[in-house]
Amino acid sequence: MLSDEDKQDCIEHIDTYSYDDIEAKLSIICVRNKVSFDLDKPGTAAGQPTTFNLGSIDTTQNQAMPAWVQKVKEVAKNSNI
Repeated sequence: MLSDEDKQDCIEHIDTYSYDDIEAKLSIICVRNKVSFDLDKPGTAAGQPTTFNLGSIDTTQNQAMPAWVQKVKEVAKNSNI
């Protein structure tokens, strides 16, 4: 997230700066450079639900189906969902 040039001062003075000094200096650089810590992928809307496909587990290929997935499938089958 930071270039080598941004970190250069801390690298050069790593033996003289305390951990707190390095953290403070790098934090200030991040704010000045408007570094984004957003982990969402670009183009995805925030708040969109995450979906899973329980049918993708292939038990014939020795993929172990977790017990909770087995229970969900059993409940769904019995409930006609």
